[in-house]
Amino acid sequence: MAQTGWYMIVYDIADEKRLRKVHRVMKSNGLPVQRSVFFYSGHQKAVNQLLDKIAAVMSKEDDDLRAYPVRHPRNVWATQGSVLDQAPLCSDSLTPDQKKAKNPKKRPEKRSWLKRMTRRLLDRKHKKESK
Repeated sequence: MAQTGWYMIVYDIADEKRLRKVHRVMKSNGLPVQRSVFFYSGHQKAVNQLLDKIAAVMSKEDDDLRAYPVRHPRNVWATQGSVLDQAPLCSDSLTPDQKKAKNPKKRPEKRSWLKRMTRRLLDRKHKKESK
């Protein structure tokens, strides 16, 4: 039985036209993190099908496509400018500054990036299944 998991899909496409096609496919299937970095949640078979769909558009000599299994997007760390500024890509906890600034009367609490993007992905899947 295939296991459902998270994958970080990264690509480097040399040609603008191919880049737009690949980006369009990934936007409709994954959670965007950066321009060419996406998270995808699904079975290994579904990931392989997605990678095959992208590979059909790519040039094998000029382009690069990689998929890395990750436990969860919150376990991936990112930097903002330098190595010293490392922080988790998404976190369930608030920093001390965020806790001080939290005021329910002035600002409604926003869902985390991961929760918003996961909700979007699930909504897309439900729309596709209902068609």
